[in-house]
Amino acid sequence: MSNILLEPKALENIIVGLLVDNSFKWYVSPKNLWFLDRKKQADAYNKKFKEIGLKNIGNSIEEDDERKGIEVLDDRSFIEFIPRIDKYSVSTEELRELLKLNMLTKLKEDTFYSFLPSLYVNLDKKELYSLYPEPASYEDFVPGNWRGIYEDFLSRIDREDKYWYDENGIDLLNFENSGGKI
Repeated sequence: MSNILLEPKALENIIVGLLVDNSFKWYVSPKNLWFLDRKKQADAYNKKFKEIGLKNIGNSIEEDDERKGIEVLDDRSFIEFIPRIDKYSVSTEELRELLKLNMLTKLKEDTFYSFLPSLYVNLDKKELYSLYPEPASYEDFVPGNWRGIYEDFLSRIDREDKYWYDENGIDLLNFENSGGKI
């Protein structure tokens, strides 16, 4: 049915929307790929460990193959990164069909959290929006000239890219009508 390499799974494989040169794409990928500034992330972890009396972890944050040699994802390094993550790219239609299948085979709550987009990265404006549940604060680990924001970004996605709407315009999981309880 689908060519999706990874299935969305809450807290493991996340759904990320990426806007580059006014062109939008969805990705379903391991969550660790999307901490844009891994140096900031390592520094924050080391500070936390120091506060509780543990030894520094250094820069031992796992380096995925797709991020090898790219410590900071910014407007320049994304050019190298995007071809590396192409295998995680998925169409709106594929996500919609997978969502429908999951709605038939899994609990609604599990499907809701697995299929809620976690991140929206707007490379054109140098912004990262996160809906990812804490404590993984992606918005805190963005390059210096970027904005990282934790807020509901669903309204920023163009209607034709909203896989959670079926062909009749029905919000399958009621994402956008949840009264801010996302």
